[in-house]
Amino acid sequence: METIDFDTDGTPDGIINLYDETGIVPELGDFWESTGIEEGEEGIEASGVLRLWQLRNASDLYFFELKNPNCPDDYRVRVNVKLGPYAGIAATTGFFPVCDNDDICTAGFEIDINLFDTLESREGFALPHLNGIWTYTGSLPSDTYILSGPNFGTTIENNGGFPVDSEDFSFRYTVFNVDTCITEFVDVQVTVVRPVTAGYGSSFSICEGDIASWDMDINLFDNRFLNGEELGGSWDDDDNTGQITSATDAVINLKEVYDVFRASPEYVPGFSCIDFSYTYKINSRSPICPNDEATVMFVIYEELRQFTPENPVEEICPNSSPAQINLFDLLEFEPGYVYTDGSLVDDFAYWTFLGGIPFNGDLNLENNLNDTPEDEQHLGPITIAGARPGTYRFRYDVIPRQNCGATFSYSGDVCQPITIESNPCPSISTIVTIVILPHDYAGEDTLDLIICQTDADQYSLRSLLNSDGRTIEEGIWTDNINGGNVVDNIFLVPEEINTPISYSFTHTTTNPSGCVDEALLEFTIYKEANAGAGNGAATSLCSDNLTVTLFNLLNGNPDPTGTWTGPFGYMSPDHLGVFDASDNTLPILGPGDYVYTVGGNVGCSSQDQATVTINIVEPTEIGNDRSDSFCEIDGRVNLFTILDNDTPRTGSFQDIENTGALMPDGVVEFDLLPNPDNEINKIYNFRYVIPNTAPCNESSLNVEVQIIDLPEPNVPDQEFCILDGKRLDDIEVDVLNYNWYPTLESDMPIIDNPLLFDNQVYYIATVDADNCESERVTVAINILNMGERFSNGDICALDFQDGVSPDGNNQNDTFDLFIEDEFNIPVAFPDFDLKIYNRYGAKVFEGNRNTEEFRGESNVSIRLGDDLPSGTYFYIFTPNFENNFPIQGSFYLSR
Repeated sequence: METIDFDTDGTPDGIINLYDETGIVPELGDFWESTGIEEGEEGIEASGVLRLWQLRNASDLYFFELKNPNCPDDYRVRVNVKLGPYAGIAATTGFFPVCDNDDICTAGFEIDINLFDTLESREGFALPHLNGIWTYTGSLPSDTYILSGPNFGTTIENNGGFPVDSEDFSFRYTVFNVDTCITEFVDVQVTVVRPVTAGYGSSFSICEGDIASWDMDINLFDNRFLNGEELGGSWDDDDNTGQITSATDAVINLKEVYDVFRASPEYVPGFSCIDFSYTYKINSRSPICPNDEATVMFVIYEELRQFTPENPVEEICPNSSPAQINLFDLLEFEPGYVYTDGSLVDDFAYWTFLGGIPFNGDLNLENNLNDTPEDEQHLGPITIAGARPGTYRFRYDVIPRQNCGATFSYSGDVCQPITIESNPCPSISTIVTIVILPHDYAGEDTLDLIICQTDADQYSLRSLLNSDGRTIEEGIWTDNINGGNVVDNIFLVPEEINTPISYSFTHTTTNPSGCVDEALLEFTIYKEANAGAGNGAATSLCSDNLTVTLFNLLNGNPDPTGTWTGPFGYMSPDHLGVFDASDNTLPILGPGDYVYTVGGNVGCSSQDQATVTINIVEPTEIGNDRSDSFCEIDGRVNLFTILDNDTPRTGSFQDIENTGALMPDGVVEFDLLPNPDNEINKIYNFRYVIPNTAPCNESSLNVEVQIIDLPEPNVPDQEFCILDGKRLDDIEVDVLNYNWYPTLESDMPIIDNPLLFDNQVYYIATVDADNCESERVTVAINILNMGERFSNGDICALDFQDGVSPDGNNQNDTFDLFIEDEFNIPVAFPDFDLKIYNRYGAKVFEGNRNTEEFRGESNVSIRLGDDLPSGTYFYIFTPNFENNFPIQGSFYLSR
């Protein structure tokens, strides 16, 4: 099988395919089953691949069956694979070196190897079959080795060989024939090399008190300390004691070593133990064997120092403070040697209870809080509270530790280790005696006692205390709440109790020995439940103010510990029963009966109830606040006209600002309204009130009236020259918004812009966006004719230009009849007549408001030509209006 090359790549792989070997064609559903395959061997794969190198035995017992679900009761083919023997090949050529240093002890031989390790086991090689046999083929006596199956063991004697002591062993591994396949074998040689040995060191346990016996020079090569060693090694001082000064020096003085340690800073009293180690080391003479070493160790245990009780007898009151003591506190130790860190686990230090007189299990130990038997061990804390009077004895034992955690070497043969010595120092102990003094029994603490007010009028405080069956002695009572005052044993229950009252008293007894005993009594007195009395007649609330605390409606002196239930499933979270219309988190109050229930108090019996009836009154519905503006010149307003349609007209108005202008019928007279600061838009407030049924307050709303009093415009009488041709809009006004009226009583303002005439009268008033007006102001118009004087002395005069030059430069191109801010002839004299003559008296131009202005052209005589020559011309202007006389003058026409 070691030559099979399935993938034909030139490298054997030990793989065959049973489909190929049998010529069977694979079908859907095929699967292989095998027999003869042992644990650790791989079976056949679904593809028919069989890995022969995974089969570890030469055998004809390997069978493989090809099955298919289409033939469930049979198989398609059954194949018997006969695997011929394969013994493998030696892993090395020459010898297989092994060091004789195995720690396994087998029949006295110190080495144990598996001979299969001498055969090739690399990947890519077939492994030897396991069902062969190993035989020794050398000439050494059989008592020099052991061979069991593939396991080989031997011991190489120290023959003083140099550089090494060794022995060669020859073995053959044979795998026998299978059918026609012949037997195979392989020969191997194992060379066993003896390692060097540093021998076996010893360890010594020495009590500190015996260290004087080691005040001498000792040689560590003595067999007492080291035996079985080879020469040629060297010593190491592991702990730097300074005793070994060279590698070959093996002489030390152990007492001197310990004295140096005691004098060093490392020494601290109570150290327990210290070890000093010396190691002998020898180097190997063969590269396949290790170096060796052996350690000699000396462990010196600190000697325990004696301790004694502080007092021969410790007297204790059983109920003194603290209730628990530690017996360690009753001992005196030598400074630096305090033995209180032990535990029952390692038995380093412990207390033993030796019993008491009398003893009946009343003294509690830390590890046994029930009946404590004699010889019980514990750690020191004991509970003395409640202990019976008597004498009790305890022994404290301190046992030296058995080792200090050091690692010890073995002595003698490696297969027969020597047991390490235990701590040789003696244990020490002492006895503590405790006397529990007698005391007068004050009773047991009695807490959380509940008393109902009606159970009794008075109590004996002593009768309320618990006891363990003993008689409570008469002592002194003190009030813990009221400053520790002494009180009598008879307690009187208060007649009036509004809330639970708690009491705390201490009962104290003192016997002739001075031992004090105390018992605490605490109780609370509860009153019978009291829900108070209901409100009798219903309590009425207005629906616009549903805010009430039901508890305040109760009569009597109700307990504040109940809860409310009421209409619509109402349940209060507390005793108050609060409804607040301004708090959205609270329920809304409804009409009906609300029941206040106080449960039976602790220790008392029945509950109590009281009923409060709520009636809700609806107020008259009223509209919202109103506001409006009015012109002062309106004179008055009826406030009822301002109210909205939802407001009943059954109420009355109140003059809340005391204006004096409100009439009983709700009319406000504007001329009576005060306005000391002459405000233009003065606001006045009035209240409209409708009475309601109690307890609802009157329904009301606010009416705000704004009076708009516009200032009069300041426009004086007007005076104009007739030449200006002024119109109404030309009059200067000191306000932005105003109206002109033709008469004082006119309803329609003047909307056009009429020409102003003499002796006219107009009326002007300030207006706003809401068409409010001020008082109207009279404005008189005075138009001056030419030649008349203004009130300031100026003359209304017409002064025409003295030249015309129609050259197109827009200056004096015509004989102007309109000059801004000077005169407007067509408007002032709509019927005027203008005639122009040359110097010879001939008329060259005649015009009126319908003709164009004179621009040096004649419109009268064609004969003279259209363009008149330069020269002086004369004009006659006739106004043809009232008392205005014609005007004559001249001008020069320039071309």
